[in-house]
Order: sequence, then C-alpha cells, then structure tokens
Amino acid sequence: MPEHSSAEDLPRRPRQPHGTIAFVALFGVVLPIAALLFESFTGMCRQIFFDPLPTPLHFILYATIPLANARLLLALVRGEAVPPRWALLHTFSAGVAVFYSLVFLPISPIAAIAIIAFGIGLLGLSPMLALLCAVFARKALKSRSGQPPGKLWKGIALAFLVLLAIDAPSTLTRIGMQMAASDSAATRLRGIQLLRKAGDEKMMLRLCYRQAGQATDLLGTLFTSQTESDPEQARTTFYRVTGTVFNSHPAPLHRSMRDWERTFDNDRGGTSVGQRVNDIALVASRMDGSIDANAALGYMEWTMEFHNKSPGQQEGRAEIALPPGGVVSRATLWIDGEEREAAFGGRAQVREAYAKVVRQSRDPLLVTTAGNDRVLVQLFPIPPSGNMKIRLGITVPMAPPAQGAMHLQLPAFSERNFDLAPDLRHAVWFESTAPLKGSPGLNAQAGPRDLYAVRGELEEPSPWQPMHTVWAPASRPAALAWSPDQISNDGKIVVQKFSETAAMPPQRVAVVIDGSLSMQQRKRQLLEGLASLPANSEMAVVFADDEKPALFLHNSANSLLTRQYLAQLEFKGGRDNSEALGAAWDWAAMSSRGAIVWIHGAQPLASQSAEALRQRFERRASQVALYDLALERGPNEIAQQLKGVSAVPGFGNVGDDLRKLLAQWQPGATQTVLSRERRSGSGMPLSSRSSQHLVRLWAANEVTAMSADPGRSGAAVTLATRYQLVTAVSGAVVLETREQYKDAGLEPVPPGSVPTIPEPETWAMIMVAALMLAWHRRYRSQ
Repeated sequence: MPEHSSAEDLPRRPRQPHGTIAFVALFGVVLPIAALLFESFTGMCRQIFFDPLPTPLHFILYATIPLANARLLLALVRGEAVPPRWALLHTFSAGVAVFYSLVFLPISPIAAIAIIAFGIGLLGLSPMLALLCAVFARKALKSRSGQPPGKLWKGIALAFLVLLAIDAPSTLTRIGMQMAASDSAATRLRGIQLLRKAGDEKMMLRLCYRQAGQATDLLGTLFTSQTESDPEQARTTFYRVTGTVFNSHPAPLHRSMRDWERTFDNDRGGTSVGQRVNDIALVASRMDGSIDANAALGYMEWTMEFHNKSPGQQEGRAEIALPPGGVVSRATLWIDGEEREAAFGGRAQVREAYAKVVRQSRDPLLVTTAGNDRVLVQLFPIPPSGNMKIRLGITVPMAPPAQGAMHLQLPAFSERNFDLAPDLRHAVWFESTAPLKGSPGLNAQAGPRDLYAVRGELEEPSPWQPMHTVWAPASRPAALAWSPDQISNDGKIVVQKFSETAAMPPQRVAVVIDGSLSMQQRKRQLLEGLASLPANSEMAVVFADDEKPALFLHNSANSLLTRQYLAQLEFKGGRDNSEALGAAWDWAAMSSRGAIVWIHGAQPLASQSAEALRQRFERRASQVALYDLALERGPNEIAQQLKGVSAVPGFGNVGDDLRKLLAQWQPGATQTVLSRERRSGSGMPLSSRSSQHLVRLWAANEVTAMSADPGRSGAAVTLATRYQLVTAVSGAVVLETREQYKDAGLEPVPPGSVPTIPEPETWAMIMVAALMLAWHRRYRSQ
C-alpha cells in the first residue's frame, strides 16, 4: 500500500508576483499607451520641448513598448515562458525605451515637477518607467524559469540601429543646419553643400516655423541650440539649399487636434509676408480696368475676397508685383457690407495705426510699398469661418512700344501667406477707345459707342511665369497729353510729352547672372539672348556663385569664348547676388556711363554685403544704371534697398527680353523719352486731354525724386498724401471707426475723390478727343 504524501511534500506552484504584475500593468502598458495617445492628439511635448513622434514609423516603434510589456504581463499572469518571437520583440522594445529614455533625460526634472503641478509629468517619464517595468518582468520570469526572455543586448543594439537609420537624414540635416549658421564662411558653405546632398527638405521646412518642433535623433539633438530657435536663419538656409522661398511651399501639417496650434501665426502684424497659414484662401478675384492709349496709361481695380476656415481670427498678407511704374491710388475695405475708403499718410504713421488696431482685433487694411513696383498688403482680422473683401486701385503707365505695341502687365502675387482656392480664376475686363488684345484666356470684344474690350478668366501665374498682359496692338502714344490738376485745384495742368532721341549706350555693361537653381530651366534662352551682346560697349559677365564672384571679360572679336564660359555655368540652390552686383558695379563704375543688367530669380536674402552695395548706389547714384530683369516673381530684398532700379518688362522668353534691351544700345538705335511737368497752361488742344491718372503719375515721380533728398522727406510725404498715393514714404490704411482715425492723426479720403472705372467724364472726353483727332487727320489728308 503506497504511502500517502503529506501536503508539505506536494510541488509548490510559484507564487504570483502581484506587485510586479500591478506595476507592469500600470506603468509598462497603460501609461505608455496614454502617453502615445496624449501626444498624438495634443502635440504638447512637440510644442514645448521637441517632437518625439516626427513620423508614423516613430509612432509604430514607440507602440512596441506597451505591446511587448503587455505580452510579458500575460506571461507573468499565466506563469508561462515567453515565445521566441515575442522575446525578440521584448528586447527590441526595451531598446526603443532606452532610446527614448535618453532623449527625455534632459527634461526629466521638469517632468518630475509637473507630476505635482499638473499631474501630466508621468508622460515625460513614461519611457523610463516602461523600461523599469521590462527589467522587473524579466527578473520575475528568470526567477521562475531560470532563463530570461531573449538576449537583451541584441534587441537594444537592433533597436538603436533601426532608430539611427531612420533618423540619419534628420541627423545630417541638423548637423548641416548648424554648420550653415556658423560665423565662418567656409563652414557655412560646407553646411550648405551637405544639405544639398543629404538634407531632409521637409525637416528644413518645419524648422522655418517657430512651432515646428525638433526630431528625436540622438546625434542631432546635440545641434539644436541655434538652428531650432532661429526660424529666420532656417529660412535663409532653406533658400540657400533649395533655391526656393520657404513660404512658396504649403505650411507643414501637424498631427494635432487643437485648432489653435494648427493655425497660430507667429508673423502676424509684422512687416513681411512671413509664414504660410493653410487656413486662409483667396476665393474670389476680379480685375476691372480702362486704358487711355493716347496718353499711354491705364487704371485698374483689383477686388479680392478671402475666406478663413479656421475657428480663430487670421491675418492675410501678400506682396504684389505691380506693373512697371504702377502706383496704388485707392484702397477699399468692406466692413459689414459697406465700402470704407483708406486714409493716406506717412509710412510710419499708417503702420503704427494698423499695428494698434491689430492688437485690438478690429478691421484694418494696410498697404505699403515693398521695394520697386511692389506693395505689401495686410488685412486683419479675417473672421473665423468668414470672409473679408478688399479692393486696390492701381494707376499704371503703359510701356512705350520699343518693339511692338504698348503693353500693360497685370499685377500678380510675388509672395503670399494664403492659398488660392482650387477653382480660383481672375475675372478680367479692360475697356478702351482703341482695339485691345490680351494674354491667352482673354477675348477681344467690340462694345457700344465704339468702345473696345478684352475680357475673360485667367489663372494666377506661377512665380516663374510672366505676368498676364493687355496691349493695344495698333496704337502709339500721342506726342502730347495733358490733364488739369483737379486735386490741387489751382489752375495748373500736368503735361506729358513723348519724344524720340538717339540712344546713348553705356560705355561699360556688366551682365550679372544669378546662379540659383531656378535659372537652370532658362539657361538655353539666356545663352541665346547673350549671343547678341553689342560691340560698341565693353562687356563683362559676373556669375553669382557660392564662391567669391569673378569677372569674365567679353571679347567682341571672339564671342566663342564667352559662349563656352556661359555653357559651363552650374546653377544650384539659392545664391546671394549682393557680392556679384558689387563686383559688377566696381567694374562698370570705371567709366562715366556704366550699366548693370541683372538677370535673376527670387532674392529673399538680406546679407551684410547688401549694405555695401546700397552705399555704392547712394554715393554715385547716376554713375551706374541698374536694369532689373527678374525671371521669377518672389521676394527681392536686394532691390528693396536700392533706389533708381529700372525694371525690364519680361514676357516669358528671357532671350527675347534680353535682346530687346540690348538692341537699345546698338549703333544707330533710338530711345523714347518721356517727360511730365506741372505748369500753368491754357489753349491746350482738347483732343490731347487725358484723365487725372496722368496727374497721379506725375505726383508719383515727384515723390520719388523728393524722397531721395533727406531734407525733403516731409514734403514728399505731404505730396503723396495730397494725391492719395502709396509710395516709399507713404501708405494707405483703412480703420473701422472715426475715433481710430482721430487717434492716429489720419483722415479717410472722401468717397467722391477716389478714382473709378471709368472716371467721371473720362470716356466722354476720350470719345470727343478721338473724334476730333480723326477729323483733324482726315482734314490734313484732304
């Protein structure tokens, strides 16, 4: 009979580690899941410190921590061994936890304090606590089976290799960004070259925004001190690397459910366009205009409507490229469905009034200049889920026909912080007593009373596309045009005269070529245009490269050398043209009549050498003429600092545009000279009478001349304000109440004094003048 075993002799089941199970469940599974979801929905860590989940792959890797700990927890509860595949996942997730523990280590003291203050500090400590849970669970499983699940060092090594490989582009980008911000020119250049080869463009774009947040690469976090706290430096580097302006790209999207985080605008109320805001869009646009072909001028009104889809107020900002010589002479804002006209005043005065009202979240519109033939438009607030409507009136001189008809280029955006609605089209309608034609999409029409028109719908041209154009194919400007000065109302008139004289070619011409990547697609056209360099002037080519610019002297007897030199030029990234322009000025200024032809793309950099360039043009204002042929609309910080720049109209083919310019300096060439003067007058022929826009163009020229003299700046502001013009010394602002105007010392213009389309009596005068001119020509022929 077998002996009965006592209870003490039965095999004991290992006691369940209840404390370890509870600890692993709470801090190894629940807390990491909560941290993962909290950060994904709020982005709090990214906003305050850094971005722990920059990509979906980082999210998946972090999710392995609670997943592997949950499998360890199940093994503890069941008292079983961990399967090999789960053991590998456990060791791998432990490596991920070690990685994130090191990343969060610098902010651990803050997280510990936040536990008491806010109760959310455990989120910052969750990787360390999860790692501690994994260690305790391994010990518990080892004490039960004598063998821990998997080789820990192998999983950690694999996790680090995977994470370092994922973060390699981010690490190289961060290192390159730090080098590009160096005080050493050689180090900056090496950083730019590194970023062009291995940089992460999306990360560089995120760094251009203050709320971007950094990635979690271990090596890269050693280089975060400057690059991520200075978005202006990041924006400069972004251009140098990519050759594009950062706000020409949509703003980076964030994985946050909080609208205030997604839409906050750090450049609100500033003096530049700044960052993009994805919640604003231009949803409606129309351009209405009239053209007086005899006086070679026109007037147009651009009406725009913006929509804000966010739940917060937003500011719309745009830099607009005006037609060459154009000036804003009207600004209107719709407030509660009512049109409010702008007040004109000194530049600082209207900006201060705008800034004050922006802080109060009221309804202002501000228009100021942003360099030659550019204006900066700012409007705030575009209401939440609402619209805002504005109108700009632009007085425009038409380009005289050097070769072909008179052209009027339509304004276009050179920089903006908003999107364009997918179906946006500009509704365009221009009228004149002369037949008109327009860019593709505009149809010529004959209207009542012998009026002609072009109308249609046009897409907004891309920055590298030419501005849309309206022209009078069979018209030439009259030799004489005049208009009474009804604004001053003192009996004076403004007289405009066109005359042809022999061209005075410059003795030295330096052609400065921007070496930015955006010029690459125009290289062939550029070579064709430069093949016709005039032989009666000394010519040199200066290429704006990353290195110090060098002069290449053109030999008119052997142009093959010049073509070979141009053919080997390489266009990369974005190049600062300041030093190249300075070298060109130094060479051209050795003659009494020098000229620079500057062919370039966007120039958003304001480098230190730009100030030296500005000094040259200020001290010898008339010695070297600068002809600006921009092949891309975009910010141009260099041109903003220079006065007297002559814009060369571009019509799409740089070769043709360049040949037309250089043809003016060929032997025997003539040039059209335009003059406007204000004087007493009587007995002027009625057939030559034009509109008040002729007076406004005279006033704009006078303001430009007066503002060049510091002693006459006050008089220039007074003149610009009287004639209601936006110039380098004046601006326009629309405020909401009379009290706001009074506080700012401004007075809105009377509604009856603003220009309209057409102006009162303008068409009648033009029709009478056209009939009398036709009768006069017929009488002379008989």
